[in-house]
Amino acid sequence: MKQIILVLLIFASVVFGSYLISGGKAFPLRTVFSEGIYYVCAEDLAPAGVGYIHSNGYHYIVYDNHVLFIKEHETIFDFVEKLSPPIFADGLLFVPIDALKKVMEGYQVYTKGEKVLIYDSLPIVLSAAKEKNGVTITYTGTIVPDMVSVEKSMGKVRINLSPVVVSLPNVSEDIKVELEKNGLSFVVDVGNFYPDVEYSIGDGKLLFRFLLVEGFFGRQEVADGVVFERKIEEFDEGEKTVVNYLIMDPEKVTIKPVVVENGFGTIERLDEMVKRVGGIAGINGNYFDPITKFPIGLVVIDGKPYSAMFSGRPVFAITEDNEVFIGRVIVDVTLMVKDVLFLVKGINTLGEGEVLVYTKEFSKEIPKKDDKIYFVVKDNKVSQIGYKSHAENSEYVVSISKKYEEYLSDLKEGDEVYISLQPNIPLRIKQAVEGGPLLIQNGAPIPDALEEKARYGGGIAYAKAPRTVIATKDGKLWFLVFEGYNHITRGLTYDELVDFLVSRGFEDAMCVDGGSSSVMAVAGSLFGRTENSTAAIPVGIVVWEKKKTEVGE
Repeated sequence: MKQIILVLLIFASVVFGSYLISGGKAFPLRTVFSEGIYYVCAEDLAPAGVGYIHSNGYHYIVYDNHVLFIKEHETIFDFVEKLSPPIFADGLLFVPIDALKKVMEGYQVYTKGEKVLIYDSLPIVLSAAKEKNGVTITYTGTIVPDMVSVEKSMGKVRINLSPVVVSLPNVSEDIKVELEKNGLSFVVDVGNFYPDVEYSIGDGKLLFRFLLVEGFFGRQEVADGVVFERKIEEFDEGEKTVVNYLIMDPEKVTIKPVVVENGFGTIERLDEMVKRVGGIAGINGNYFDPITKFPIGLVVIDGKPYSAMFSGRPVFAITEDNEVFIGRVIVDVTLMVKDVLFLVKGINTLGEGEVLVYTKEFSKEIPKKDDKIYFVVKDNKVSQIGYKSHAENSEYVVSISKKYEEYLSDLKEGDEVYISLQPNIPLRIKQAVEGGPLLIQNGAPIPDALEEKARYGGGIAYAKAPRTVIATKDGKLWFLVFEGYNHITRGLTYDELVDFLVSRGFEDAMCVDGGSSSVMAVAGSLFGRTENSTAAIPVGIVVWEKKKTEVGE
């Protein structure tokens, strides 16, 4: 019984994560660490050309011109020198490290914690280059995860590589290299924040990425032309608020709305939305009905409307000339069918209307009414006459009241149809989201602030709540998320927002949806999320870094 228990205990201590590195490849080793001695499974040494023969109770480990002869609990090197005894567990032979060092001439053995590395040659580190959000290290040879460790502190990341050849590689600015006994350490200055670190091992490259963590305070350039900062700000005679700033150069980024993956009527977490479309950051967009999950107000993406205006609230827009607009505008959507112009009353809506348009983003079945005429448009031409339950891909379904039947009596497939935006001011809209309330214009409070506040029910303008604000200042576009419902702040009222923005030199500013929807996603992390918030929305506003060729560099 004692023997069985001993075997079970030894087997339970078998360590995985050790490696044999031979011929530029890494092979896993099963090892045991017992009473200060390391043991390696004999069968796992085969990739190095080590022969293992078991016959009549005798064991032979053969490599090159040497042999380990193992009989019962004896290990004998070249039939002459006695070494540490082996261990047997679950029918496997585990050979002590001192014996392997004798027999495997030309290989080096390195122990780290309870793990073992056996290798024919060490990797050579060639260079370490600092990038905006990480470090790239190049090397020759083979590196496995147990050779890498990372230490983090405020403003610093220390990358330890061991064992590697101890020699000085080329390093870029903001990296300090230190020589260790069995390897190298790289100390990287990451700026005023505490990072999370992810890394991957590629062919001759180690890629480290420095990520923002929730709870972070500080400032980081997350991409070319994009800076994120999270700080505690004071306002109104000593009150405090946590503000998340995303500061962007409009010439170096692409910004546009993104709709929920499964269509209107569903919601999606902002960070997952940003990741899905390959963005680097984003904020929540439109107000939406918490029951139906449909957005409220105008949504335009790449010049195409996905939701119509709601009561003339302010709009954040990017024009065809890449200019930023924040302010009031009335945007009608018209549908030109042959030579007849129709005013669209709703897009992707559950409501009624004489002229309605449905795109594939409408997740429900399109309502079928006897008093409506239906047709499908694709590539600006009628592709189908009659009802269709769901639009597909780039097509859209049009529903028009039969009171206009005389204008559509000769409609046929192939007829031209155009949907277009008609703003009441000269504005060539490419991207747009409707929100509100409007806060400031030209660096000053708006003159009709009382009327503006009255547009929003439920005391939205007067309550202290988290807020998402879009603003301009010094030629940059700013997204601001003011946190609330936490131990630092309940949030800000409309008037407090106005005072805050004016005092800090902002020019034009408006809110989008706030409260529990008020969130910002940056580099995979969420900021501003309250305890009861799901951070899930139907429309987000997402930021991408433009390629250098796109901005003329």
